Amino acid sequence: MKNRNNPKINEIFITTSLKGFRSVLLLVGENSKKNIPYLHYLWSKNNSKKKSPMLWCFNNKKDLIIDKENFNYSSRNERFREKNLKFSNIRFCYYKDTDKILGNTFGMCVMQDFEEISPNVMAKVIETVEGGGTIILLLETKNSLKNLHRLSLTIYKKFQNATYRTIAGRFIDSFIFSLKECTTFLILDDNLEEIKDLTGRESTHKARTIEPDDNQKKNKFLHYDLINNLNNIEPLGSLLSKTKTFDQARAFLTFTEAIADKNKWSTILLNSPRGRGKSSIMGLTAASAIAYGYGSIFVTAPCPENLNSFFAFLFIGFRALNYIENKDFEIIQNYQYKCIDRINIFSTHKQVIRFVLPKEIIKYKNIIDLLIIDEAAIIFNQMIEIFSGPFLIFISSTTSGYEGTGKNLNLKLMNQLKISSFIPFENLGKLKNRVLREVYLKEPIRYSINDPVEKWLNNFLCLDLRLNPLLAGGCPSPDLCKLFLVDRNALFSGHKLGKMLLQKIMSLFSASHYKNSPDDLQMLCDSPSHRILILVSPFNLKLNILPDILSGIHLCYEGQINRNFVKKNLWTEKKFSGDLVPWIISKNFLDTSFSELSGIRIIRIATHPDVNNIGYGTKSITSLFDFCKFNKNSKKKMKQKKIIQIDKPLKKTDPKTSPFLIDIENRLPPDLDYIAVSFLLSLQVFCFWRKNGFFVVYIKEKKNCHVTEIICIMIKPLLSKKKQPWLFFYRREFLKSFMNSLAYDFRLMPANLVYNIFENLRVGLEKIPNLKLNIRKFFSSFDFNRLVIFSEELFSSYKNVLDLFPTLTRISFWTFFSNKIFSFSENLLLIAIGFQFKSIEEVKKEFSIRKHNVLHILKSVTKKTLGYIAF
Repeated sequence: MKNRNNPKINEIFITTSLKGFRSVLLLVGENSKKNIPYLHYLWSKNNSKKKSPMLWCFNNKKDLIIDKENFNYSSRNERFREKNLKFSNIRFCYYKDTDKILGNTFGMCVMQDFEEISPNVMAKVIETVEGGGTIILLLETKNSLKNLHRLSLTIYKKFQNATYRTIAGRFIDSFIFSLKECTTFLILDDNLEEIKDLTGRESTHKARTIEPDDNQKKNKFLHYDLINNLNNIEPLGSLLSKTKTFDQARAFLTFTEAIADKNKWSTILLNSPRGRGKSSIMGLTAASAIAYGYGSIFVTAPCPENLNSFFAFLFIGFRALNYIENKDFEIIQNYQYKCIDRINIFSTHKQVIRFVLPKEIIKYKNIIDLLIIDEAAIIFNQMIEIFSGPFLIFISSTTSGYEGTGKNLNLKLMNQLKISSFIPFENLGKLKNRVLREVYLKEPIRYSINDPVEKWLNNFLCLDLRLNPLLAGGCPSPDLCKLFLVDRNALFSGHKLGKMLLQKIMSLFSASHYKNSPDDLQMLCDSPSHRILILVSPFNLKLNILPDILSGIHLCYEGQINRNFVKKNLWTEKKFSGDLVPWIISKNFLDTSFSELSGIRIIRIATHPDVNNIGYGTKSITSLFDFCKFNKNSKKKMKQKKIIQIDKPLKKTDPKTSPFLIDIENRLPPDLDYIAVSFLLSLQVFCFWRKNGFFVVYIKEKKNCHVTEIICIMIKPLLSKKKQPWLFFYRREFLKSFMNSLAYDFRLMPANLVYNIFENLRVGLEKIPNLKLNIRKFFSSFDFNRLVIFSEELFSSYKNVLDLFPTLTRISFWTFFSNKIFSFSENLLLIAIGFQFKSIEEVKKEFSIRKHNVLHILKSVTKKTLGYIAF
């Protein structure tokens, strides 16, 4: 074995240990795993945190050949013997179980089976490594670094569908070349010699800097001084000593001040990126509220798993207060959600800390003393009524990171909190105003500020996105804007302009959607069926600046699946990646022929938040529809133009010659039958797609982490109705099933939304003529007498005719009435009572009207019905 004494390895370990930074080592070679014991020896030799545990992530246990002899490394030719690493100090973890290690801290992390690593897994695992630690990536491959794009990753299976099988390996190339931006990165071979072909430079890190920066030293001194000054004040001193940074201590004191001042109702919003200790502060704050005598504390989050760190630090706070389990408090488990249901405290008096789902908070509004909300930006639409309740509200939200909700959603949350803070409330004859505060955590808890690994990961995976609020081109008319196709070969080429354009695109998508994942970036990069289109303002190429992105569309091609293949696998539980709309529609309507059609599914569409409701989104959809609309005459004229559907990776992308934006007018449109979209149903989003000519064909409830979501699929045909009769059939059948489901699955759906769905379904459907006499078959003479008495008698009770409204509503919305004889408010009331079977009290609350107004509308509906039938 060759001499493996590489001074750069020792230098980088010493530098990261002194500054509290992390390092990344990429080991390339078939025998790279055998160098781990020696690297751990060097790391523990030059690191002060020798006792920190080690994390080893892998996919296949058969490939993990590790025993005690491997880690008690010894050699006659070398003067050392490793005794620091024990087999019991290593935690082995499958990649599929990485959620279980969140919240833990490790000194060294080894990531084996490079083919199994996804961006989500990478972000989660790297977060657990503390300052001074190192991340080792094992690339056990025979391919050279120049041919890494040929490496087949497991995640590629999710990107393939029945039509598109070839994957472009842009992401791996982008990943390898992005590592050169990390100043604490080394790439080594089997002999631990540095590989220079990747970056073309001799050293990948800067000169050693021993002393930390002034701000870091100042924060450490302030944190230490603050704990010492408040050490004798209980319970503040004991709980404050559990904080790790000055930012945490300051946030904890802010929460405790609001708890101690019981004359005011406060709302405090805690914002920070990942890894700043928000959950730990919330847990210590709950313990402080218990010490101050708060009796009823409620905690909510989108998923119960989000509260693991919260409860862990809550118990740390209890131990600091000298509380003993089963003596001072007891823990009650929730076996349905597999989490802690509540904690009963009986040290001084009866107190409770209880977890409830966001939709259940409204039931306990009158008994809450303190409400703690985790990741409120995701669920704030469900809890708008709660933000103005007569109690303390503590909120945490992640602004960036692999679970970040985006700064725009946090801005919406803050605006809603500002509105609710101006609403006065009366409690026991006293008038109180809500106080609103915002706290931001900047300093990480595991590593130092400006960590090179965090900076590299945020830039590479676009985790810390900041949308530029200033538009250089202002707000031009939508007619002057143009839709362009983004060339992904140039976008992910590593060029500076490509990185800037990618940051703009991802910032736009993350600002409008709360479900953002690092895996989405790799899907955009490598998936053969996905495309990016952007609507830009008029720009001048001579200015050498990127144009303003006003709107963006993320879409994918679907369909063209063999009918026999679909028929064979339609009723099996096996799920196939891609082709979401063809599989759902074929199964829902028992029509395998739909899978043979070719279409586009719009995955995401986003508009710059500062220019909403101007028409840029509609302009993007219109331009896309005009491009996709099949025209034989235009096809003959454009024989020499390329087809947008072809997506072949370039062998060598030259940013000087390869354009970033391609005008879709210079491309031949593909042969398509429809454009589809799938989204979470809401009134505003539904009206947008309805306005742009889409028809709803599928609505279904879906439970996502204990939160019920309603999925909606809408389709816009590209050919005439005569050439596509399937759409008429789908809409007609869906109308029947949707009517029957309103009393069950969609009973709580707003009547306004239901009305818009009916209007969308009734457009273009043939009405049933001359059926006035046939309508009488639904009602007997006794029923008509009851309707007449109710409409004419002043004191007649609505309960006498309430059973007739479901039939009357069904007749009305089945287009038996040739004209719109009912007004908008009357239709809403018919939907709420006739379809959803809501009570008068529920109708009053939903429409914010009085009971006598409801009865007046019911009588008006009855009179119009009798006048139309006119027997």
